[in-house]
Amino acid sequence: MIVAIIAFGLLSRWQWDRAEEKQLQQQAQAASQAVPITPQPGQAVPEFTAITLTGTYLSETQRLVRQRPLEGRNGFWVMEQLATEQGRVWVLRGWIPTTAGASDSPTVPAVDAPLVAVTGVARPLPEGEALTDRGGLPEQQVTQIVTAQLPDPGSVNWYLQQTASQPVDPVVPLPLTEPDDLQNISYAVQWLLFAAVAIGGWYFFLRREAKESA
Repeated sequence: MIVAIIAFGLLSRWQWDRAEEKQLQQQAQAASQAVPITPQPGQAVPEFTAITLTGTYLSETQRLVRQRPLEGRNGFWVMEQLATEQGRVWVLRGWIPTTAGASDSPTVPAVDAPLVAVTGVARPLPEGEALTDRGGLPEQQVTQIVTAQLPDPGSVNWYLQQTASQPVDPVVPLPLTEPDDLQNISYAVQWLLFAAVAIGGWYFFLRREAKESA
């Protein structure tokens, strides 16, 4: 019973932590609605900072992140490096549907201009782990947005999740997530109620046992 009570308390604390993380994300996403900046080379950029960059896409760096459904359809996220005055920056251009088998990569429509102005929000670009067993996958396909699976880490430790492009990018833009912390809060309260029930039940059985022994 003691183990169960401790477990319920830890689970409740975990749900509270998740709710706090989502609240921070909501605050950061609200900040992303600010006027976008163009960071200087080497400038630290917090997550969800609104950014605008102008440059040229390097088509040879294009990678497709596998198994990324959108609105019930399976597809890929399109990652591509943008050569800018600030250096080479990875851009999550958006989403394209799956149009072929798992061993084939769909054709990604290009932006119809040599120079592109991209607006979006900064997201962290972790090192991650390399994809050692590709299982026959095309070289263009990866499983995660991590530098270990990309052909070049780029010049910054973040990537730009595109929200707008000029000219308009033909791929489907990805919505910014809108986390809801109410579910986690309700789960946290639920685990606390379980702990209270366990304590109450423990007290009830101890009291009954004491009466029977008297």
